[in-house]
Amino acid sequence: MTSRSSYFYHFVKTRLGKAAIVWVDDGRTVRIVRICLPAPENEIMGEIRGLFPEATARSCAAAAALAGNIQAFMAGRPVSFDTAALDMSRVAPYHRNVLAALAAIPRGSVMSYGGVASKTGAPGGARAAGQGCAKNPFPILFPCHRVIRSDGSLGGFGGGLKLKRALLEMEGIQFDKNGTVLPEHMIR
Repeated sequence: MTSRSSYFYHFVKTRLGKAAIVWVDDGRTVRIVRICLPAPENEIMGEIRGLFPEATARSCAAAAALAGNIQAFMAGRPVSFDTAALDMSRVAPYHRNVLAALAAIPRGSVMSYGGVASKTGAPGGARAAGQGCAKNPFPILFPCHRVIRSDGSLGGFGGGLKLKRALLEMEGIQFDKNGTVLPEHMIR
């Protein structure tokens, strides 16, 4: 049995670029601790090294299964993600509420930051909901890309607005000529 936790990362090749899954093995269980959105490899490694400096490249059954689902999702196929292996211990209670609200936004729909705040029991807390999205350690699984500003503009996204728009378009979201999400996609 391992006396301390060991961190590992597994790269995931997608049509939108290379992503990564970071996982921990404490000698008893394997837990997924982070999903890194598609980005240049040096950026992903910078994120991993900043959070888990001792992480090394390796795979495991849980990471390989999740990688397959992420690849399917990024290929445009509907996927139901199994979140049982996620390590939620690092997620603050309010941010867990935000993740639950994100999970309830269906593919092909978007919700405003204020709408997410209302779903978490914090009406008027759009900024707090935005912070919950920004601190989401499991993007794609908890689809923070589906959260936009109330005026239909994209707002922010850790992977950049180009990736956010690509993910939304892949899910069937349409935009007007100004880059605003069409109102029929918005959940009120």
